[in-house]
Amino acid sequence: MLFGVQWYLWVLLLVVSILAIFVCIKASAASRTRREKLRKEAEIWKKDYELRQEFRTLSLEKLNSTDTNKMLSGVCMNIQIELENAPDMNEAFSMLPNEKKYIYCLEYFDEDATKSLSTFFKNNGAPLTDFVTQAIKAVGYNEILSLVEALYPMYNDNSDVSIDYTVIEKTDDKFKEIYDQNKLYDLVTKYVKANKEIFID
Repeated sequence: MLFGVQWYLWVLLLVVSILAIFVCIKASAASRTRREKLRKEAEIWKKDYELRQEFRTLSLEKLNSTDTNKMLSGVCMNIQIELENAPDMNEAFSMLPNEKKYIYCLEYFDEDATKSLSTFFKNNGAPLTDFVTQAIKAVGYNEILSLVEALYPMYNDNSDVSIDYTVIEKTDDKFKEIYDQNKLYDLVTKYVKANKEIFID
């Protein structure tokens, strides 16, 4: 007995105190994680808003003054705004010139390809996945073409090719070695400028 209190009550108090500290640490970590998630989401929304404002209309001057690393996202946003204003986005997409379909597709491809090639196919379906090989051919990124062509049939609903996780893993590894985001941006910029009459509003 200590200070007139049974020893086991002191043990119980110690256990409760440790649990309280543990809960506080966990709550603090969860709060930090949530704040970080909200911060990242806010950055995405901010970037989205800025792109919408900057690329609501496309002129020759805008194309010529746009940085290479912003061309893909900017032109894609311009196409996105066009699609959103249509009564039926799917029908509107089908009516786009192929050049616009390719750029729209490559924006989503680039977003997922930074994780892995298979991530693009897992996260997207038709019509994006149906156009990806044509889009890559169109801009001339030939180094990754065979890898994209290797995975596409596995994720195509109209294909008889089964998913082979060994092939996917090897293809992802090879893709990670050779994929260069900046090269894609350079090729897209050249492609857009070469087909400027299609993209200018």
